[in-house]
Amino acid sequence: MIKKYLQIAALGESIAVRGSFWSTVGFGGSQFIRLASNLLITRLLAPEIFGVMALVQVALQGLKMMSDVGISTAVMVGQRGDDPEYLNSAWTIQVIRGVLIWGLSCIVAYPMAMIYDAPDLLLLIPVVGFSAIFQGFTSPAVLTLKRKIEIKKLLSWQISTQFLTTVITLFAAWHLRSIWGIALGGLLGAAMTCVLSYRLGTRTRMSLKLDLAAVAEIINFGKWIFVSSFISFIISKGDIFILGVFLSKADLGVFSIAAIWSRLVLELLVKVNQEVMTPLYAASFRESRYSAKAKIKKTRAILLFMTLPAIWLVIIIAPGLIEFLYDHRYVQAGWMLQVLAVGSIGAAITLTSGNALLSFSDSFGYMVFQTSAGLILVACMLVGGATFGVVGIIGGVAVAKFASYPVMALLMRRHNIWFPQLDSLAFTSSLLVLGGWWYLTF
Repeated sequence: MIKKYLQIAALGESIAVRGSFWSTVGFGGSQFIRLASNLLITRLLAPEIFGVMALVQVALQGLKMMSDVGISTAVMVGQRGDDPEYLNSAWTIQVIRGVLIWGLSCIVAYPMAMIYDAPDLLLLIPVVGFSAIFQGFTSPAVLTLKRKIEIKKLLSWQISTQFLTTVITLFAAWHLRSIWGIALGGLLGAAMTCVLSYRLGTRTRMSLKLDLAAVAEIINFGKWIFVSSFISFIISKGDIFILGVFLSKADLGVFSIAAIWSRLVLELLVKVNQEVMTPLYAASFRESRYSAKAKIKKTRAILLFMTLPAIWLVIIIAPGLIEFLYDHRYVQAGWMLQVLAVGSIGAAITLTSGNALLSFSDSFGYMVFQTSAGLILVACMLVGGATFGVVGIIGGVAVAKFASYPVMALLMRRHNIWFPQLDSLAFTSSLLVLGGWWYLTF
């Protein structure tokens, strides 16, 4: 029996290494395209356009996360994830969700335009929101590739479609010289991405149908993800919603640039967690709980060792980086990036733990953590804003990432996968490195 467990662990580790490698390569390529596009578009369009577009994106992301029932995760970790009836049911729910998101985007456009005094949102949100329908009809082959951890094939589709979308968007922005260049470019890119997803191939005969048992299983699994995804939206994008009320559209655009850079490393962690670690942890848990704990600890240590130094570097070079890459209109993004990147340290530590809960099918525990983290974020932003104004609101975003750690620790301890020594090492090393840098510099 022990031999079997060791074989499972060795196989899982090999898959994790291979999957993490391709996820990292794909992430690097994706972010290079994204950042290059961002740098070029900032030279074509004014900062206030990025502020308005940030509001469009945050509205649509909110709708997507509020309607998230964990379809992709359910297919990755579910026992019936390879069953054609189950897969077609998941795809049908995905299609319905896409249509629902677009309908809701038409509804929220008017109040968003009124609240933020931005008339362009009235038409922009429904037009950009139509991309949700294309995303809903994306081939179920994507779900299967995620379950099988066939990252290389998945990434070739993602990177190629992202590159083509970027080219279309840049051309549209250059030709129109308005926010509609970004909006229409993104919509055309979503349509093209959907069409090309059907070239991935699938062994399942696709059909829009709902198997009641499969639907019940997916909904039961995702009922808490539905709540936690909404809270995740508040955690990740609540700053844009709140700052949009207090900042001018130009200043909000500058903040959105800082936010993009601050989330760079964290998005790699999210990608590795979703595409590699979630299905791997789930497979380990299904086969052997004996091997899961050691694998989680080792993987978390590797991920933290890879990402924390990158976050430290961003904090140290932030002002110079922004000044070098952008023109004078965006210089204030430098200090904003430093503050947000400090919070990324706390986020990295909790992020490498959170998906283990989903892998163990503890979607309720995941919801509890997300809800707590969301409430802590709002509280920190309100206290910071009342005390120090806009600077305090941004500082509150960073503080909240650390303040939510105790909740995660309690939840992980319940599953016997809390590693306080590892987390303490991450906190302490960050404090020593950044403290030493501060002492030598100031």
